[in-house]
Amino acid sequence: MKIPVLLTMLLAFIVTGHAQQLDSLKYPNGYLYFHTYGAGSPVIVLSGGPGNSCLQQEEVAIELGRKYRAILPEQRGTGLSIPVPFDSTTITLQSAVEDLYRLLQHLHLKQAIFYGHSWGAMLAMSFAARYPDEVRALVLVDPGYYKFSADLLTTHVNNLRSHLGVADVALWDSLGKKIAAGKGTAEDSARYNRTIRLGYIYNKSLIDSLMVKIYAAKPNGTMQQLMVSDLNRVHYDLSKNLFHYKGPVSIIAGAQDALAFYTYELKVIRPAIQLYWIQQSGHFPMFEQPTAFNKQLWAVMAAWP
Repeated sequence: MKIPVLLTMLLAFIVTGHAQQLDSLKYPNGYLYFHTYGAGSPVIVLSGGPGNSCLQQEEVAIELGRKYRAILPEQRGTGLSIPVPFDSTTITLQSAVEDLYRLLQHLHLKQAIFYGHSWGAMLAMSFAARYPDEVRALVLVDPGYYKFSADLLTTHVNNLRSHLGVADVALWDSLGKKIAAGKGTAEDSARYNRTIRLGYIYNKSLIDSLMVKIYAAKPNGTMQQLMVSDLNRVHYDLSKNLFHYKGPVSIIAGAQDALAFYTYELKVIRPAIQLYWIQQSGHFPMFEQPTAFNKQLWAVMAAWP
């Protein structure tokens, strides 16, 4: 009786389109885990953050898995991929880049397409700058900073504030002061995060349903803090080394994203970038406009069968 029940469950899992394989590779500081969807030419799918769960981009990996071998890493410091020790010696931009190289070597892949959203796009570009021959193409979605600078950070924050109403800006400020003073509760932190996220999306009425997707699993705040500190330490600036990568770059971005200026900045230093806009969308077009996003994604991917 148990075998038919188990078989039914497995078939149901496959039919829903969520068939995947979880695997890992060992390295000096622990294990790096990754999920695989589908078969075909490899696509490395990199989620944002830094520190967000890979599951934030699982829907994209599942979609790509219809034709490609979509590989979704649990980046070091997230999910199950927690290094020992878990500190500034193990969480760096360089280690994140080398982890992707380890993944390609482990899977015996000479090249792959790299898809990255937000921070994932930053990581994909950093990898391409270091290992240009291993990158078949870059497909970036609403990329984050191409370099760290006070001016860009100020623009980032001011753009988010400009996307909020008066009451939301006031709430952002009051909660921020309370949390900074060490008087904030868990509920205050949740409201603070929700308020900021309103600045990242186009249709504010969808905030609660989108928050479920944005935070498909709990992010790792420690990893985020460590990685941001390292990006500052190394003076992260892709304008200095992205030219090493000569291959194609495509960007899909929400036309109403408060961070769209990063995309324009990238276009300035890399004029050959192919740029595609999704209307009525902020920073998460795969969630806000999934039909339009998937249509554009497949149009971009058609260049690399």
